[in-house]
Amino acid sequence: MTNPQELTILEGFTNILERLGIDYAVGGSIASSIYGKVRFTQDADITVEPFMSRAEKLFELLKPQYYISKEAMYRDLRQHSSFNIIHLGSAFKIDIFVRKDTPFEKQLMSRRRLLKLSDSLEKPFSVVSPEDIILLKLQWYRDTGLGSEHQWDDVIGVLKVQVDNLDFEYLKKWSGILRVNDLLEKAMSETG
Repeated sequence: MTNPQELTILEGFTNILERLGIDYAVGGSIASSIYGKVRFTQDADITVEPFMSRAEKLFELLKPQYYISKEAMYRDLRQHSSFNIIHLGSAFKIDIFVRKDTPFEKQLMSRRRLLKLSDSLEKPFSVVSPEDIILLKLQWYRDTGLGSEHQWDDVIGVLKVQVDNLDFEYLKKWSGILRVNDLLEKAMSETG
């Protein structure tokens, strides 16, 4: 993600989350670009802790600058699903994934890291760990019928760049639990 305007939008949004005490982790192509091969993206994926008690305040803070459906937000908070907001001035989309109550997603949030996304911004962002972005991308790849080359390329890129820094025991454990161990083994064989 190299567009300075999009980084500024993401900074503003995460500042609102932090102000309301809503924990988050940047994931998706932004995270895989940080840890692996840079890929252009037109949106941001962010996992958030459930925030039902602060939902109305978040809505009020976002609506001057973003398109946001209050109904979708409340529905997806109840269902631990995802909704999106769109920045009115740029059409930049942020997909917001409400953390599910699963051991993996709880672990994912506990393992996030504070990282700078750009030299132009002082602010560090909470970002999904490299192991967890691999696992998330493998799940997405599997769930889309093994047809998303972007997801596969992201996994390969992170594995290649982070090979000396990855916790392979963690990857093996969770890939088995998430039933993507065959895909992880295939990806690791491709990175050789």
